[in-house]
Amino acid sequence: MISILIPVYNYDCSALLKDLSRQAGSLKEELKGEFDYEIILADDASTEIELRQRNMAAASSSGCIYFEQKKNTGQAYLRNAMVDMARFDYLLMIDADAEVCTDDFIRCYWNGRDKGDVICGTLRNPEGAAPKGCELRYRYEKQAEKLRSAALREKDPYNSFSAFNVMFRRDVFMNIRFDMRCTEYGHEDTLMGLMLREQAYTVVHTDNPLVHKGLDSNDSFLRKTETALRMLHRLGSPLQQHTGASRV
Repeated sequence: MISILIPVYNYDCSALLKDLSRQAGSLKEELKGEFDYEIILADDASTEIELRQRNMAAASSSGCIYFEQKKNTGQAYLRNAMVDMARFDYLLMIDADAEVCTDDFIRCYWNGRDKGDVICGTLRNPEGAAPKGCELRYRYEKQAEKLRSAALREKDPYNSFSAFNVMFRRDVFMNIRFDMRCTEYGHEDTLMGLMLREQAYTVVHTDNPLVHKGLDSNDSFLRKTETALRMLHRLGSPLQQHTGASRV
């Protein structure tokens, strides 16, 4: 049984909700009594009212649970809060700017649920050239794409951890949780990877993909990079000794 958890901030994820609901609903119908699911969408105090209303309507029509934060808390806090709401033993976390690109995305996670304590899917970039004004993030993602095959990530499973597309066993997550000091953009994934390694949990990487649609503008990419560096400074040890930017 799977709880699908999606944190969102100023992004239209109505298509994602529809695709996930369709796949999970079909699997529930096929595996009567053996599979169930819920989808929880949590808005982190988005400032774009139209986007909030669109997501709320999509959640309602797809049978999803929807709630809004009164103030922005960051993804670490929000993901922990969603887990506390979740009912099921497997926690599938998906970023709101993901796009389903296969017909068996949910099935692959369900069939592979016993392969490890944590199962990481993969991130694909959209096809085509960089959108105008998004060249910096596009260039970064294209370089990172060379290291995203499951075979390469398996060589260093903890450092390759990402919360973009990942499933936890509930008991594993409850023993670790995301670090609540991560109140701004950056490094909650890296810290989670370090904690998983410290606790010797198994992290398995697969090529079960989602497409990353939320390509940042150049201005946004630079702001996020600066925010992440300041966050790294505040978090201190052991992250600073571990992270390449800090070592440089």
